Amino acid sequence: AHHLFSTMPHYHAMEATKVIKPILGEYYQFDGTSIFKAMYRETKECIYVDKDEEVKDGVYWYRSKI
Repeated sequence: AHHLFSTMPHYHAMEATKVIKPILGEYYQFDGTSIFKAMYRETKECIYVDKDEEVKDGVYWYRSKI
């Protein structure tokens, strides 16, 4: 829930998620991966956005390797 409402404190995230989940329906996604496995996965498979230097506005490229 705090990804949708960034000003909401984390200590209200669980409560808010219970309310938002039925509203989001099929758009609600949950990844039950443990924090340590998730951190390793993100470090290994990091995807970031790289700005296209030739274009001034709005063009970015997804990269999966640094």
